Parts: sequence; structure tokens; C-alpha cells
Amino acid sequence: MTLERGNAFTPVASATMIWPWGASLLGGTVTGALSFLMNFGLAGIPTAVSTGIFFFALIGGVGGVLSKKGDRRGRRWAAAYPFRYATAPALLGGGATAVMTYIASVIGSFAIFSGLFGALFAGLGVGLVLWVLIGVVAMVAGNKN
Repeated sequence: MTLERGNAFTPVASATMIWPWGASLLGGTVTGALSFLMNFGLAGIPTAVSTGIFFFALIGGVGGVLSKKGDRRGRRWAAAYPFRYATAPALLGGGATAVMTYIASVIGSFAIFSGLFGALFAGLGVGLVLWVLIGVVAMVAGNKN
């Protein structure tokens, strides 16, 4: 992907290119596997997937700001707009948590309608936590770079 001037998607593309994809995948896989081993069974699968995606988004978002290997313009954009940068990982983590919590409630207790609201609130909570954590780290680390 080339980054050109004047394109509205250039800062977003540049910011996502600075993610440490290897570390994010490894961290998400390890935490998902550990979560599955701790919650062994059919209901443990959605929990493990949700935990893995949460840590994938967290490590990717924080590591993208702190890493020196990425694009300079992407890090500068993430430092200038830290909470805009944190929106993509927060949506990924919150959305995955909402979907997996709903699947777990349907598998565990066949709560088709009542599990929907709990899943939405769980996804909103996780998304908010990711958004605040990554945004604060991007704000603090961006000022030092």
C-alpha cells in the first residue's frame, strides 16, 4: 500500500501499518489458549476467542505507538489524535466480545433474547476499556516522541 498526500485514508492506513502484527498474534494466541485451558469445555471456546482478540487489540494498539519500527507519519498521527487511533482496536475488541458473549449465553443457557443485552453491555465495556487504555498510552507516549 502506498501512502500519498491528500488522501483522507493515509493517516489511518499509516497508523495501522505500525502495528506489531507478530507480537499481537502471538499475545492473542497465547492468552486465548490459556483462557481455554482455564475454562475447558464448550462454553470456554467463546471466552477464549474473546480473550485472545482483546489481547490482540491491546498489544497491537499499544505496541504500534511504542514501537520504533513503524512509519514515522503513522506514529505522529497517533500522537496527534490518540483517541482516534484507539478507536479501531476498541471497536475490534468490543465487537468481538459482544459477539462471543452472546454466543456463550446461547450455548450455556439458551438465552437468545436476554443474552443480547448482556452481550451488548459487555462489548461496550470492553471497548471502552480498550479505548481509554490505548488512548492514554498513545497520548503519553506520543508527547515523548
